[in-house]
Amino acid sequence: MRVSFICALSLLALCALNAGCDNQQPRSGEMVEREGEPAITYVESDDPKMLAAIDKARKTFAEFQTVFEKAGPEQSYFSVKLLIKEGEHQEHVWTTPVRFEADEYYGTLDNEPYQIKKYVVGDEVHSPVDQISDWMYVADGKLVGGYTLRVVRDSLTKEQQEAFDLNLPFKIE
Repeated sequence: MRVSFICALSLLALCALNAGCDNQQPRSGEMVEREGEPAITYVESDDPKMLAAIDKARKTFAEFQTVFEKAGPEQSYFSVKLLIKEGEHQEHVWTTPVRFEADEYYGTLDNEPYQIKKYVVGDEVHSPVDQISDWMYVADGKLVGGYTLRVVRDSLTKEQQEAFDLNLPFKIE
C-alpha cells in the first residue's frame, strides 16, 4: 500500500493524507494532478519520517487539546487529521475541531476525500483520540504542530517550498 499526501488549499490551506491509489502505481515523491482538487504527492506507507511525524502528533495531542479548549485571539486555524475508511480504502483527512467526548475526537471534514465517497466536505467524522494522524494550529502567525505537513514540505525542492509557502496563511519554522 502507498500513502499519498494531498496539499489542499481549502479554507485553511492544509495538507491531507490519503492511503491507497486507485490502481495507480506512482513512485514515491511523484505528484499526481486532479482536476479541481489539490495535487497528490505519493509517499511509501512505511516512510520512517511520516511514521515518526504521526507518532509525534499522537504523543503531543494533549498539548493541542489544552490550547484548543482555552484558545486566545492569537491562536487560529485549529485542525486535526484523522483516518476515515470505506471498504478497502483509507484516507487521512484534515478536520476542523468540533468537540471531544471521553476519548473520542469529533471534527468537520475540511477536504474532499479522494477515494472515500461516503463523506463530503462539511460532514462530521470522529476517531479515538489515540488514533489521530496529526494536529495543528497557528499561534501568532506561526504553525504549531502540523508534523505530517512539515514532512511533505521538507520533501519538496527549495523552489517548490517557496511556492508552497506563498499559499499558506502562516509561517513554517
